[in-house]
Parts: sequence; structure tokens; C-alpha cells
Amino acid sequence: MLAPDGGGGAEGFAGAALGIAAMEQNYVNLKGAVDSGQVSITPDAATNAAKACRDQKSSFVAMQGQAQSLAQHAQSLNMGACAEGASMRNTFREKAQGAPNSAYDLFAKAVEIMENMAKTYEAAGKMYHETDQTNAQALKGKM
Repeated sequence: MLAPDGGGGAEGFAGAALGIAAMEQNYVNLKGAVDSGQVSITPDAATNAAKACRDQKSSFVAMQGQAQSLAQHAQSLNMGACAEGASMRNTFREKAQGAPNSAYDLFAKAVEIMENMAKTYEAAGKMYHETDQTNAQALKGKM
């Protein structure tokens, strides 16, 4: 999943960044389907789906914390008193936290997507419930 890169940035996480982009596209598709009424999900199923998203979000939050700890640890690595050692130490730190598409940043994006998906599932469940209530009222009026 980690592609080799030719520099000291976080480009090695390009594969992970693509995975995050795919997650975001799945969220956009879900939101569009829910907003347009193409998705019908019972409130219980919506609650379960939202919980699964938040459970995954919690895992990403933990991994984000680990990336931050790794970045802090990288600062104290003894890589030698030479330019190459300092560069390598900086590269480790940047890949963990600091550069665009660092592990920390990618986990932060995943956290946001999972929370947005959870809210979207909850909205879908609420819409189902409201439609059910509206239909029940309409049927009572006809009886």
C-alpha cells in the first residue's frame, strides 16, 4: 500500500491517500442517495450503521494519536551528527505528522469521513421514521 517515493515528504502514503479519497467518494455517493430519497433504511439499521462508523472513527482517532506519538519520538532519534541523519529524522517526523498526506493528516480525514457517514445514516433513519409516520397519519385519515 505504501508506494516508494523519491524524496523526503509523505508521498509514500499515496496509496493510503487514494484509499481515503475512495472513502470520501463513498460518503458523497451515500449522502447524495440519502438526500435524493434513493436510500431507505430503518431507524434501527441506521443506528447500527452509524455506530459501526463511529467505532471505526474511534480506531482512526487512536491511530492518529499513534502517528502523533511517532512524530514526537522521531525528533529524539539519534541518526548521527550529519546532514543525512538530520534529513532522515525529519523525514520520519514529516511522514508521521507534518507534511500534507502524513499519516496523522490521513487519519484526521478518515475521522471526519466516518463522522459524516454516521450522521448521514442517522439522517436516513430519521427520514424513514418521518415517512412512516406521515403514511400512518394518511392511512388513519382514510379510515
